[in-house]
Amino acid sequence: MRMDYNWLRVGMAGLAIALSLTVTTAAFAAPFEFSVTAKAAFDRMIEASPASVAAGLKKQHAELQTLQQQDLGWDAEIASLRYQNEENEGKLQKRIREIDAAKITSLAEASAALKKQYEPLFELYDTQKTQLSLAKSFKNKELTAIMNMQVEATKAAVQAAKKKLAAKEAEIKQAKSAATAKMKQIRDMLGANDATVAKIKAAKSAAGTYKKLFATEAKVLGSAVRGGDATATAGSFTRMIDYQRQILIQKVNIHAYEGRIADTIAKAEAKMLSY
Repeated sequence: MRMDYNWLRVGMAGLAIALSLTVTTAAFAAPFEFSVTAKAAFDRMIEASPASVAAGLKKQHAELQTLQQQDLGWDAEIASLRYQNEENEGKLQKRIREIDAAKITSLAEASAALKKQYEPLFELYDTQKTQLSLAKSFKNKELTAIMNMQVEATKAAVQAAKKKLAAKEAEIKQAKSAATAKMKQIRDMLGANDATVAKIKAAKSAAGTYKKLFATEAKVLGSAVRGGDATATAGSFTRMIDYQRQILIQKVNIHAYEGRIADTIAKAEAKMLSY
């Protein structure tokens, strides 16, 4: 958003000035306006002042209104961008948690199916070992020899089955490890926004300081206007305009920081798509 001082000057003189001589720090607050009493006093001051002084005061008042309208414009753009960033990051965080989830689930299901497939084999092996033990306890050499052959044959099949199951478990473990690494990579990318958020907080704090100065000066302006002091009024306008410009600088910075956050999220999303 460009600081164009001309786009809001049109129609400025026709604004209805009915609010109190106050300034609020809330976003989307109404711009500075005179109360009805203060406006009447300001108009009398304008009428009583030399043409050059009157023109200067009117110009300052209009400029202050324009700057505050721009302030509201920046607030709207910042809020819109921040909302979009929060929405996009929220969606991305959900996707991060789901990285390779389908793959891992598929591997786990395959492993469970394989285990079920081998259950009869493992049960047979346990039964044969029990029978071998009984044959040995009966000291029946012939039966023991037969059972021992059966156990050894089944043992080879069991070992092969266990090897396959171990390979499946290793595959699942590797998939989980890879998913964790991908999650960390994306989260680390998003973590770069922490420093930017800190800068936003600092800019907000600075803007808040100038808003307080602005509000304090607004009271001084009110006194000067009611007292009919054109010089003091011009001085207050000058300070308020300066404070408002400083506020706008911070708003521009905040918008740029939100843009930087948006760029980081976009890069993280692009990385996500590469997986």
